Amino acid sequence: DRSGGCQRVMRWASVNSSTLCSASLHNVGQKSPFISSDSRHLQQIPYFGLSGGVSGQAIAVDPSGSAYVTGSLPSGGQVVATPGTYLTSPQGGADSFAAKFTANGALAYSTYLGGTGDDYANGIAVDQAGDAYITGYTTSPGFTNAPAGGAQTVNHGAQDGFVLKLNPLGASLAYFTFLGGSGADAGNGIAVDGDGNAYIAGYTNSTDFPITKGVLQPAYGGGGEDGFLAKLNSTGSAFAYSTYLGGSRMDSVMAVAVDTSGNAYVTGQTQSANFPTAQAIQTALADGQD
Repeated sequence: DRSGGCQRVMRWASVNSSTLCSASLHNVGQKSPFISSDSRHLQQIPYFGLSGGVSGQAIAVDPSGSAYVTGSLPSGGQVVATPGTYLTSPQGGADSFAAKFTANGALAYSTYLGGTGDDYANGIAVDQAGDAYITGYTTSPGFTNAPAGGAQTVNHGAQDGFVLKLNPLGASLAYFTFLGGSGADAGNGIAVDGDGNAYIAGYTNSTDFPITKGVLQPAYGGGGEDGFLAKLNSTGSAFAYSTYLGGSRMDSVMAVAVDTSGNAYVTGQTQSANFPTAQAIQTALADGQD
């Protein structure tokens, strides 16, 4: 964050209380996510899973120091859902969740995310206004009470990626869209620029993934899966661009960042000797997977 703290989200913890500046410890489930803000010592460790193996997957921080956490829970799992939020009860199958903690570790909101299938959140970003942007993958035909008008309104395969924008109070979705083709697709990471455009990175094995014209790699590279990078406009209604990133073997993009000019920076893994490179420091695959 801006004060130099390192925000982390993990599944569960055992800590020495002598290292804590302040803490609110309450682990009532088998596994509960916790967050910490660290410079030299842990400052906050709030648990909030109730039961069933809740897993925190990603975290983002806004300018005020509030932390936004997303993750997933299996069927039958529970998190603390605050009144007046988007979904206050599980929706069926595995669900995702989103939660906001204030700078002092208090729970501002927590909500379920999902539909009737299995839904897994992998990445989160937050804008200056406190809107949360979340990506992951889903087998649901739609998310409960999601607004219409998304860039992709149908789940085209057994598993598609998804992108959503949650309002600053956690009370409703500003938009929801699928992202995928007829195979298996997933969003792994997400970033947002100053204009509210979302950048999504992930993997796909769909040869009909929704690719836009004039992009770096318009065709599937082959192998088990390719990475992808997509830019979604500020209203969630259209993809500004979408491209494969991969070679002839297994490739996946794991994370994305964006600068003030709108350039996207991605990282991930590849087994492809012909992965697309430019001005490369390392020009050849050094091992079975780099």
